[in-house]
Amino acid sequence: KASSREQLLNHLYDDYRVVTDRTIDSHIKTLRRKLESLDAEQSFIRAVYGVGYRWEADACRLV
Repeated sequence: KASSREQLLNHLYDDYRVVTDRTIDSHIKTLRRKLESLDAEQSFIRAVYGVGYRWEADACRLV
């Protein structure tokens, strides 16, 4: 299931800090870089056009 940026923001920042959608994009970029060090050929996080992001279940085998 894909999660929207808004859902991720609400889940991660429930203390009413002012953050933007781009904050999530920045965190996703950082996570992708770190996960890429485990397996450069595997995509762990997929962007879902018009929705947000989805964790790829098949990738869980490495973690």
